[in-house]
Amino acid sequence: MRRRELASDDPALFTEVAARAEVGYLVIVTAEGWPRAVGLNFCAVDGRIYFHGALAGEKHAACALPGGARAGFTMTVPYSMIPSYWSAPGYACPATHFFKSVEIKGRCGLVDDPAEKARALQALMDKYQPEGGFDPIDPAEPRYAKALQGVGVYRLEAESWTGKAKFGQNEPAKLRRRFIEELRRRAGPMDRETADEIERGLGDDA
Repeated sequence: MRRRELASDDPALFTEVAARAEVGYLVIVTAEGWPRAVGLNFCAVDGRIYFHGALAGEKHAACALPGGARAGFTMTVPYSMIPSYWSAPGYACPATHFFKSVEIKGRCGLVDDPAEKARALQALMDKYQPEGGFDPIDPAEPRYAKALQGVGVYRLEAESWTGKAKFGQNEPAKLRRRFIEELRRRAGPMDRETADEIERGLGDDA
């Protein structure tokens, strides 16, 4: 990563982004040799990325190769847009967007074990429907046994990953304090949380 001050290898960042990002992007190469980024729902279990889909199609063909297929995966939690005029009135270039993200390089494969498939699908439900309202997914439960046979569950094993948390770390402390002030004044959906992240990054300079 070019801006090393934005990089992070903190496992807590991986866990946080995986839990909060609603959509991730799987990067594969199709049989025709084209790169393709597929947006999908996903979950992380013990550092592995899981997602589900049909047992056919481009995604299946790319991910179900014997021994696993090389793939990339990106997940991002967007924070606040920072308008250019907060730092340079009349000049467009400083406009930016703050965020947390994780980029993974690894191998993707099809999950065959019913118990592992059930754990992955349970984790997906816990993430996207945390209020419950469904019986636990159990391969021994007749209602789930057939469904588990018919659905594809895929696992991405990370060989390496890079985290990024962009909150103006490359900017002077005076400007970052200005961002905090403006964000709290604007009070948009993510502005307070963004201001808190910037403030944490300032540390003793806050």
